[in-house]
Amino acid sequence: MKRFLSVMFGLFCFGLSVPWADALIIESPVEGQTIVMGEPIQWVVRPEPGEVCTSINGGENPLNPATGKFEYTDIIQSNGPLSHSLGKQNFWVMGEGGDKDSLCLDAKVTLTVVLPPTTVVVSIDAAFTGGKKTFLEIARKLSGELVVTEGTHSTNELSVSAVYSDGVERGIASKPETTYKSLNEKVAVVIPRIGTRPLVRATGPGKTSIIVQYGEFTDRVTVHVKECPYIEGETDKHGCPLR
Repeated sequence: MKRFLSVMFGLFCFGLSVPWADALIIESPVEGQTIVMGEPIQWVVRPEPGEVCTSINGGENPLNPATGKFEYTDIIQSNGPLSHSLGKQNFWVMGEGGDKDSLCLDAKVTLTVVLPPTTVVVSIDAAFTGGKKTFLEIARKLSGELVVTEGTHSTNELSVSAVYSDGVERGIASKPETTYKSLNEKVAVVIPRIGTRPLVRATGPGKTSIIVQYGEFTDRVTVHVKECPYIEGETDKHGCPLR
C-alpha cells in the first residue's frame, strides 16, 4: 500500500472558483491523540452524508466499496521530511470527487507527535546567528550613560539543536526544558521568547559566556561586547567602524 502522509502547514486554496468545504469525517485517529514517530497511524475516513468523494490524498487511497470508507496506514519516518514535526501538528486529508467542483474537500485532525522512548538526546550544540561566538555593540552617551539600541548591533538570536540517537538534529531552543544562564549579566543577558529562539542582549562592554543546559547536556557560547560612541538621534546606529 502506498503511503501518503497529508500533513500541511499554512494550507491555502487560492485561485479556485469553488468554496472550501468540510466534506470528510476522520474517524481515526481521533482529535488530540498521541502518535509515536515511526509507528503506524491507522486512518479511517468517510465522506459526509450526501457527499461524493471518490478518492483522497491525490488518488493514493481509494474508497473501500465494502465499507464506504477510506482506510489506510501512514508512518512518520524519523529520517523523512517530517522528522522535526513534534508536538501538536495539524493533519489534513484532501478529498477528490467526481468533478472539478470537488477540488477542496477536506478534513483536519490535530495530533500530538512524540518520539519513541528509545530515541534520546546524545549531544547539544548552541550557537549564535553567524557562528559560535557573537560580537555585540553598546553605545555610550557623552554623559557616560550606556544605551542599548534595538537592532542587530546590540542583540543576537541564540539557536540550540540536539542530536538524537536516530541521527536527526532537532531544534530545542524554545523548549521549556532548555535553560540559559549568563555568567556576567553586566555584559549580556538572555531574554527568553515563547515559541522561538531566545535573544541575547548586550548590557555593558566586556566578555562573558552563556551556559546552555538541556537535561544532562550543557554547552556554552562566548559573547564579546564592544563599547561605541552614541550617535544622537539615531537609535539603531553606533559610532563603531564597520567590521
